[in-house]
Amino acid sequence: MSRLEDALREAFRTEDPGPQFTARVLAAAAGARRKEHWWSVAGLRWATAGALACVLLIGGSLEYRREQEERQGRLAKQQLVLALHIAGTKLNLARDRVQQLNAGD
Repeated sequence: MSRLEDALREAFRTEDPGPQFTARVLAAAAGARRKEHWWSVAGLRWATAGALACVLLIGGSLEYRREQEERQGRLAKQQLVLALHIAGTKLNLARDRVQQLNAGD
């Protein structure tokens, strides 16, 4: 056999990793599971916080818009009352003037 074949055979020769190998693999897997669990809990917390922030932002903007519309409605009502008052005053003046003209006949 050639030296290359001997080197390959030596390189691919199976070895027993020993009893500690199994313990190390299981410990690493448990640690990875704990890390994965921590990340999923943290991710869930961030997702919940983000969703709550979105709900509060949307709710706040809807409430702000409702208040703005209510304020505009009150202003429109005040303007309408003023316009009706002015129109009523002008109609009273016109009626008085017509009565004066009719009384003069």
